Amino acid sequence: MRPSITVGAALAATVALALPAHAATGNLPGGTSIGVTITGPANNAVVVPGPVTVTGKASIGTGAAVVDTALTYVLDVSGSTGGTVTAGCGGDQNGDGNPATILDCEIAAARSLNAKAAVPNTVVGSVGAAVFGSDSATVDVSPAPGDQKVAAPNADANGNGTTDISEALGSAHIGNVQLFTPHSFASGTNYTAGLTAGLASATAAPQQRKLMIFLSDGAGSGAVDAQLQQAVNAGIKIFTFAVSNGVACGQASAPNSLRKIAETTGGTCTEVPDVSQLPDVVPGVIASKLTQLTLKVDGGADLPITSITPGLPQDGPATVDYSVDTPALAAGTHELCVTARGTDGGGAGGVTECVTVKVNAPPVVKPGGPYAGQEGTDVSLAGLVTDPDGPSLTTAWTAAPQSGVDAGATCSFGNAAAQTTTVKCTDDGVWQLTLTGNDGLNPPVAVSTTLTLTNVAPQVTLNADKTLVTRGTTVNFSAPLTDIATNDKHTCTLDFDDGSPVVNGTVAQGAGSGTCTASRTFTALGAHNVLVKVTDDDGASATAVVKVVVYLRGEAWALNATGLITVAKTPHAQCPPNEDKTVASVNVLGLASVNALHADCTLDANTGRTVASARVEGASLLGGAITLNAIEAKCVSDASGVAGSSKVGTLNGQPIGTGPATIGIPGVATVHLNETATGPNGQLIQNAVRVRTLLGQEIILSACRLG
Repeated sequence: MRPSITVGAALAATVALALPAHAATGNLPGGTSIGVTITGPANNAVVVPGPVTVTGKASIGTGAAVVDTALTYVLDVSGSTGGTVTAGCGGDQNGDGNPATILDCEIAAARSLNAKAAVPNTVVGSVGAAVFGSDSATVDVSPAPGDQKVAAPNADANGNGTTDISEALGSAHIGNVQLFTPHSFASGTNYTAGLTAGLASATAAPQQRKLMIFLSDGAGSGAVDAQLQQAVNAGIKIFTFAVSNGVACGQASAPNSLRKIAETTGGTCTEVPDVSQLPDVVPGVIASKLTQLTLKVDGGADLPITSITPGLPQDGPATVDYSVDTPALAAGTHELCVTARGTDGGGAGGVTECVTVKVNAPPVVKPGGPYAGQEGTDVSLAGLVTDPDGPSLTTAWTAAPQSGVDAGATCSFGNAAAQTTTVKCTDDGVWQLTLTGNDGLNPPVAVSTTLTLTNVAPQVTLNADKTLVTRGTTVNFSAPLTDIATNDKHTCTLDFDDGSPVVNGTVAQGAGSGTCTASRTFTALGAHNVLVKVTDDDGASATAVVKVVVYLRGEAWALNATGLITVAKTPHAQCPPNEDKTVASVNVLGLASVNALHADCTLDANTGRTVASARVEGASLLGGAITLNAIEAKCVSDASGVAGSSKVGTLNGQPIGTGPATIGIPGVATVHLNETATGPNGQLIQNAVRVRTLLGQEIILSACRLG
């Protein structure tokens, strides 16, 4: 017996097992767009068993970004930044006549990052800057009147073809900045001053996500704790860069190290001993990267996708094509989900796209036999081709000589397209009969049996006292026989087509005629082509077939209640005969208010398939303490077995699904969901919802029974 769990625990389990959202596009934590599409197979495509090839595209940085990031560039303009960088960083960035200095590389790095921030679909909405030495200043980043602390990364207010921020950064000299409002100070290295000016610029930005890029080539002075607390309070994340061999990140425990500045605010410190690499390193702060594609089949484990063009990882913006084969899929419905994962300055994330495919099973062909008969006479064939998932089914019989058949002989069928038909051949011997089933999707399935024809043979027919019976019913068979050889003695066997061994029948006969009799208690469901074979004492034989269909009685109902208040099964459908019933609503004061009640029960007399189902669109129980919707149950019995299934849409607003569960409603009742049980006589009972109150009142919604 399953233990009871609370509603909260049940919902937590449901959430934990939930699939990712079926979203094709989204945004990474830093705002960069990421997307994935499945171009094949199409959603709800029908495919054959085996691996399925999934193709599509994934992208990063090509869609609409969430513009919620502000950048602040803080440059060290102390005297040591006049040091020479051998490889240089693109010449004299600030026009001071001293090219290839550390300060030139700082400016080049900030400009490189800003160039990435200024492209379409970037996450950056505004930029600002500050410079520091012994003291500091925010940089006026616009030629507009007043001291402007922030501007758009691509703003060009004076229309000279160069972004305003790039002009302002390029005016930074040792100990001063000249645009757009001049500021100057002594050329020492004071981290406190640099952070103070940087915070003034960053806090002026309207964007919620604020990043500060802090570059320095020397150990700084000043206590930084107050500024770092201010940064944390304002949600500012600082990325520090230790420029050249003259400075390192230091320890996070140091009073004012670059590592402490970064890690206190959630950023990182990067050491760049080769200063010429600075313009390549710094843009990584907002860089995005498509890192991985995976396939998930039916909620299983992630399967890496490796056939990707161009290969991963890819820096954004980028689009790739992918192709992957699933493991071999069996017949049924399968969900295929592709997830694209990536990173940007805000961290890692991903999106998932799913499609559903239906794997179509090939037909199951049972030609019956082996068969026997006389040349020139009709021989009954009892083939059986089943294909429950279609889409269309055609069948065809063919015959070919196998042994002892004279050249030129032929066979003709009563209806070569019918599963149950007759065949007549112009010569005796052994023939190969092939029954082919073709569903129009899978390769045709052909299964062969044999037909043996003799020159002299008895004739026999087979009758059953009943041909549509419930499981466990005894059927009496009678097979009248005739033989032109009146002196022949005969024996008979019966194959009941239910998995049991062939048995001997009892023959009562006179001269040239008689009757073979046998009985069988059928326990296997479905259609059984019972085959009788009568053989004379010369070895000649004949066969006959009768079909017996074994089924289970079924019933379904949408609502009933027992206990203090009794509600009869409503509506109540039973079969046979087939019934389909609907009730608009049922209201029982204090017990239940139920709408759109439906129940149906059908028996296919040709196959023995019984289907009983019930559905309730919505229900409010026990004065509204329990609300449910989309409640359905289904019971099916056929040759493949007996099975029950059910599904509940929501319980008190929370998704449930098809899994069995027992949920306690404190102080009210216990709710049993998707419950499968066995009745006293072995019947299958399927309850979608069974509510048991503390006072013993029981309410059942959407139930069915077989047997």
